[in-house]
Amino acid sequence: MQDDKMIVDEVLRGNKEAFAQIIQKYNRRITLLIRKMLGQPPHEQDIAQEIFIKVYYHLGDYNKSYEFGAWLYRIATNHCFDELRSRKRSIMVTNTEVELATSHTPEAEYLVKEQNSYLQDRIKALDSKHRVVLEMRYLQYMSYEEISKKLGVPISTVRTRLSRGKTKLKEALKRRGKGGDCYL
Repeated sequence: MQDDKMIVDEVLRGNKEAFAQIIQKYNRRITLLIRKMLGQPPHEQDIAQEIFIKVYYHLGDYNKSYEFGAWLYRIATNHCFDELRSRKRSIMVTNTEVELATSHTPEAEYLVKEQNSYLQDRIKALDSKHRVVLEMRYLQYMSYEEISKKLGVPISTVRTRLSRGKTKLKEALKRRGKGGDCYL
């Protein structure tokens, strides 16, 4: 097999078939480099081919004062880094797409509506002093001070009613078999 620099000269003079010698010589090493950097990707040969295409089109940029193999490995390494970056981006997109697809299924929306309806029924079933405080705090997002002023009761009374209201609501939910975990 000829010296790498002589092969590069031949290719640059127009003998495209000479590049096959470079592929033949470095294909195994490039494949091992790909495996080392990327694991064993299913499209390993495609990546190797992309690297050799890149090398072919940049042969004019090759500085003959450097070792050809080192130059080729640098291109291969950079290509593998690009591949890793693109995988990272595609994984993020894929996770987002999966999350969006699974969170908006008709079944999920139906269950959420059913749970909200049941929760509202349980809240309505509470006595008015507990229900009003729960609704003001968790549906109208009012502070303890605002609730206290609006109802004309001390803040300690607001806290007590909230605590007792949540306890009664949890007990009502447990009786249905939904468990006591509630977002209130």
